[in-house]
Amino acid sequence: MFKRFFVIAVLLAVILGAVGAQQTIRIGYFDNGPYVLGQPGGKPPVGSAVDYWNTIVAPAMNVKVEWVGPTPMLRLLNQVKSGDVDAVLIVARNAEREKVMSYAATPFIKFQPGIAVLKDNALDVVKNQDDIAGMRLGTSEGAIVSDFVKSAKVTWDNVSTATWMADCLTKAANKRIDGVFNLGVVGLQYEASQGYPGKFKFLALPVPGTDIYTAFSRTDRGAAFLKLYDPVNTKNASAMDALTRKYIGAN
Repeated sequence: MFKRFFVIAVLLAVILGAVGAQQTIRIGYFDNGPYVLGQPGGKPPVGSAVDYWNTIVAPAMNVKVEWVGPTPMLRLLNQVKSGDVDAVLIVARNAEREKVMSYAATPFIKFQPGIAVLKDNALDVVKNQDDIAGMRLGTSEGAIVSDFVKSAKVTWDNVSTATWMADCLTKAANKRIDGVFNLGVVGLQYEASQGYPGKFKFLALPVPGTDIYTAFSRTDRGAAFLKLYDPVNTKNASAMDALTRKYIGAN
């Protein structure tokens, strides 16, 4: 009788443990302050998108987050395609990327595309493509570029490092390029405030904002995590504005 009771108790413990166990989601990222920034010594990243996951999304999904990165964009896309990571934290959407990732139903940030140029640059506002014609602009290899800039008469200097934004700003500071493009001008403002405070001005482009998502691998794990993520993100995405202001206000 005791043996039978013991076996039942063990089975119940195993079942209850399985029900309560947390899955670990592997989220890949590249540096994109103030939303996500890698830290030295293998420490977890910081930033408003990291806070969003750690304090709101992961608890609601009942998952633990393992942060993977910072990783250059092209390598990160290969990682999510192969299933080495379950999700990519911050990505814009296009047809090519939809072939390798499943996007959330709702974006959680909207980026305003823009460029950073030195304070002594004569350009103060971008009204049309002629304003940037002839410029040499730096950006990340594999990044999505606004059609406005893509079809303008500019020359590209693409960087394939995980710290591409800081590297491009250094090139611009040394006048090796004319400016830096990013889908999110706030990211340029933040990055410049860290290494080159007061040296750059930031010009928004006259285009609509770009929706930014967390996207998931097309594996069974990715699909399961996406199913959990969608209702949580749809309910809470508006919290990102306040989380981001904390970082911008501190700089």
